[in-house]
Amino acid sequence: MRNVATLLMALTLVGCPYMSSDQYESYRDNDQDGWGVDDDCDDTNPNVYPYAPDFRGDGCDADCGDEGNGEVDSDGDDWPDDGDCDADDPTVYPCAPEASETDGIDSDCDGYDTKRGDGCVAIDPDAVDGTPRLDATCQPVVVAG
Repeated sequence: MRNVATLLMALTLVGCPYMSSDQYESYRDNDQDGWGVDDDCDDTNPNVYPYAPDFRGDGCDADCGDEGNGEVDSDGDDWPDDGDCDADDPTVYPCAPEASETDGIDSDCDGYDTKRGDGCVAIDPDAVDGTPRLDATCQPVVVAG
């Protein structure tokens, strides 16, 4: 009986892969979003991971930068350069608030240096039905209903 137990123990150990503590740490996923600490740019927030849906203009970099989509955002305003009317100024992007009526800057990219009278809704090609909107801290926006 002792030989059978030893044989079973040996077979169990042979089939058990070894993982170093460094390998374990790289695979650990603190926020349970499917991305380990080595790949996830914010492993404390399950809404932020590479290739996540990233709505433009919400202030949250949900997809960890231009990961996988090739979009470049030079000024860090959460609008890619090809959709931003001033890719060097983080205060200028579609539907941004106008600082004042006559500052000489078209902050909201509508072609005028005036405050908008309409409710500007930025067109976001990344918007996917059913994907929760996030705020600037990358937390879901709670809509009172």
